[in-house]
Amino acid sequence: MTTSVAGSTLRELDTLSRGGYGFEEFTLQAADVLRRAVPFDGLCVGMIDPSTNLLARSIKFDLGEVSDGNFLYWEYAEEDVAHFRELATRPVGVSVLDQETGGDKNVSGRFREVISAEIGAEHELRGVTRVGGLMWGTYAMYRAPGSSAFNVAEADFLQRLETTLAAGIRASTIVASAAEAMHDSASGPAVLVFSPSGALVHATSTAAERLDDLGGGLEGELPVPVTAIVAAVRGARAVGADGASGTGPAAAEPVAAAQIRARGLSGRWYSLHAAPFAMGDGDRPQIAVTVESATPPQILPLLTAAYGLTEREATIVQAMLRGESTHAIGQSLFLSPYTVQDHFKSIFEKIGVSSRREVATRVFYGQYLNAPVPGS
Repeated sequence: MTTSVAGSTLRELDTLSRGGYGFEEFTLQAADVLRRAVPFDGLCVGMIDPSTNLLARSIKFDLGEVSDGNFLYWEYAEEDVAHFRELATRPVGVSVLDQETGGDKNVSGRFREVISAEIGAEHELRGVTRVGGLMWGTYAMYRAPGSSAFNVAEADFLQRLETTLAAGIRASTIVASAAEAMHDSASGPAVLVFSPSGALVHATSTAAERLDDLGGGLEGELPVPVTAIVAAVRGARAVGADGASGTGPAAAEPVAAAQIRARGLSGRWYSLHAAPFAMGDGDRPQIAVTVESATPPQILPLLTAAYGLTEREATIVQAMLRGESTHAIGQSLFLSPYTVQDHFKSIFEKIGVSSRREVATRVFYGQYLNAPVPGS
């Protein structure tokens, strides 16, 4: 890669990250830019719920009919090298599979069962994108057999792009969908029941509408966030009496719950929760998943993080939405009114508004309800 290519890639991605694009449009344009700098034969880009580090959405390029279920099973339910959640704990969040495995890629179940068997690729480079101390996205690049392996220089270059890519994905979280908001006609939460092996066995009548809005369906591929939380619960293992843990014969059955927030194609936000429940006869537990419209308190922390607000600024926004006065906010946080006003200015600048009323309409009406701002 030449210096000019590296420089132009950085500039183009920086411009894209500040362009106000939705996730799909940002990813499509970013993939074209990345391919010129780091060639690949296949790519998958994911959006992460930063509160749980679980995959909420993904877009694939030139990967054929690879199964989300199998990919996510090896990502969340089985031990393997360089899981995304593990990469998010490293100072350098990029991993080259050839190097990670010491050249013996077959030690990786992900390589054997997904990369080689389903994708038909030989080389993988994967990474996470973080900004503000949170993981907002993931990517995995693949090259076909006979191609050159990904190298250290390419990994180092992608590491330089981490915050820029994360900023673009983070910004896409707060961009309203181009589609018209869908009326949520479903009554109560949708409930899905999965077998211990991860197969869907039951679904309530409200499930089809919500799964469709999340980009999947009852027939064929389930939505990515549903598959992700089921895989996460399947991968959770209690420590056995002999101290063993994991997925081996001595391991206990899944016990942990998982949850995720995801935005539908309509722009509506959903809260998904998965947990095992006992059958009552000693059998392995099935997994119940609920999908319901998210409430403002569930979404507000995600939105304030997406706008890049500090913890103090997020607290002040919550107080704004409760209708508290500047004086009351200052008293509760032991701040002078002048300091509160300084925080207001910073909040307005980050959100792109000029008044407290606009904060409420932009964050609540514009993002949670995906509805027109009153009076507009």
